[in-house]
Amino acid sequence: MLQQELLSRTSLETQKLNLMTEVSELKLKLVGMEKEQKEQEEKQKKAESVLNVISELQEQMCRLQLDIHRQMQERLSLSRDYSEEVAAGDGAARPQPCGQDCAHGEGSPELLQELRHLKIKVEELENERNQYEWKLKATKAEVAQLQEQVALKDAEI
Repeated sequence: MLQQELLSRTSLETQKLNLMTEVSELKLKLVGMEKEQKEQEEKQKKAESVLNVISELQEQMCRLQLDIHRQMQERLSLSRDYSEEVAAGDGAARPQPCGQDCAHGEGSPELLQELRHLKIKVEELENERNQYEWKLKATKAEVAQLQEQVALKDAEI
């Protein structure tokens, strides 16, 4: 009986050590995942700030286009040649103001393409962050379960 008890204790001790090793590994994994989550959050913040900067630049571009249009209109209206060309029906090309177009996101095709690309990147980063959060929760649950098992094994010993 004593030998059986010793064998049982050694087996329980071995199981406890294995579980403690697994808990330690999961804790390390958890720390790594938390670090990755923080990095992903930082990337997302950076992407959002880039989107804000692009939006502000588009607004500035629209204001500049409107100012340029107004200045050209003033100069053209002061010019006698302008009135003669209009009366003759020459169809002189006039610049179009940015106006409502900018409010709806129309502008330089390169900026729009870059904006779309950045929006897609932000969505990808958000999805990735959500996956990491899910994995983090699962790992925390697993760690808690293993800690319970270790506590039970301690109680048995």
